[in-house]
Amino acid sequence: MSSEKRPTELTKVPRLAWKILIATCLTNFVIGLDLSITNIAIPNIQETFTSASTSDVSWCLTFYMLTYAGALIVSGRWADRFGRGRVLNSGFICLVLGSALLTIAPSVPLVVIARGFIGVGAAMAAPASLGIAIAALPVERRATAVTIWSSTLALSSAVGPVIGGFVIELSSWRWAFALNIPIGVVALIWGARVLPDSIRDPSARRPDLIGSVAITATTSGLALLIVKGGEWGWSSLTILALIGSTIFGTGFLAQRIMRHPDPVLPKALLAIHSFRIAISSLFLFGLGFFSSMLTVVLYFDDIANYSTLRAGFGISVLAVMAFTTANFSGRLADRFGYRRVLIPGMCLFISGCLWLYQNAGNDPNFLVDVLPALLLLGLGIGSGPTLLSAAAVSEVNQSDFSVAGAVAQTSRQLSGAIGISIAVVIIGDAADSNSFRSAFLFLALVVVLAALIASRLHSSN
Repeated sequence: MSSEKRPTELTKVPRLAWKILIATCLTNFVIGLDLSITNIAIPNIQETFTSASTSDVSWCLTFYMLTYAGALIVSGRWADRFGRGRVLNSGFICLVLGSALLTIAPSVPLVVIARGFIGVGAAMAAPASLGIAIAALPVERRATAVTIWSSTLALSSAVGPVIGGFVIELSSWRWAFALNIPIGVVALIWGARVLPDSIRDPSARRPDLIGSVAITATTSGLALLIVKGGEWGWSSLTILALIGSTIFGTGFLAQRIMRHPDPVLPKALLAIHSFRIAISSLFLFGLGFFSSMLTVVLYFDDIANYSTLRAGFGISVLAVMAFTTANFSGRLADRFGYRRVLIPGMCLFISGCLWLYQNAGNDPNFLVDVLPALLLLGLGIGSGPTLLSAAAVSEVNQSDFSVAGAVAQTSRQLSGAIGISIAVVIIGDAADSNSFRSAFLFLALVVVLAALIASRLHSSN
């Protein structure tokens, strides 16, 4: 037998590379675990702070997404200037400290602030950990690194609701978030031992921090308008000030994108057809799929009267279906084109929303009224966001991949924050089956619009 390596042989991965990959996967696992537990814990957080409304507590998710989006835009540049390892560790410290604050926070505002810390930490840690994982393995095995890293997030999203539901049922939501701390400490210690020295590039371009803060602040103002406009009065000075600041922030962002030498949204990307279409569709789909999980959880708690553990199981079913679909949707898109896979996936999501719209009664049968909808929602979520993100970068120059990917992820987070705010307003504090039907109908309609826009993508890749 020839001593030469056969083309079909896989390059051997050094033991140190596997250790580095495990460290980055632990990071990703904590991020996914935290977010999945948050969805389940919202009703229990509201029970703890009885004076807080549903809209107040929903900011635990909304503010996380806003800070995540704001920090994500610049985290890649931070990693270039200061080193991926330093950014990863700094982000993870924020995540652990935020989780610790959650366990003792005496009020909803402090809970929301803690979620903001976690959002910033996750936005710093996630891209840096992926970059480290890819660089650690040989070129021929980097697809393996991405697959394992992504699967870890999917695994935590699937088991997180069940684990969180179980812990909440036994003790409280605070102990559910406390799970992040020991895992996070282990990840930090492991990373300190195995992660390579950070490579710094002082010549790398500075991130547009002002633009990033402006996006977060403007979107926060818009979300607050949606949630509190009716409660505070649309003619009140506070709301009028919010309207004025939101308009000013939007104009400031537009001017900065046009004039800044390195804006948060490069002008060249907007000239690419597939990027414009995919990002627009992704934004609308994000309005639907992010808010769908919270809406389903609130429905389980307010109308169906399911236990936290049972609700966690339901969300896990959705997550498993999403993970299963995501694993083969890319291969289908490579063969048939993005549009021919995206549209059926969105139709499945719409069907799940309409199923719940039709069957959202006060005493639902889980197997008949709920489970089919969760399966349909999971199938739609598994194909939609992933393929739209891929479609967004499909015609982008290789040098702009990272920026385009960051814009796609930011669009998802911002739309999720706005979608959750709208869904909470539709449901209201005096939630009944009719308000939830209206919320599910809203989710279906925005994804219909997303599908119409996605239909303008090219039929082949």
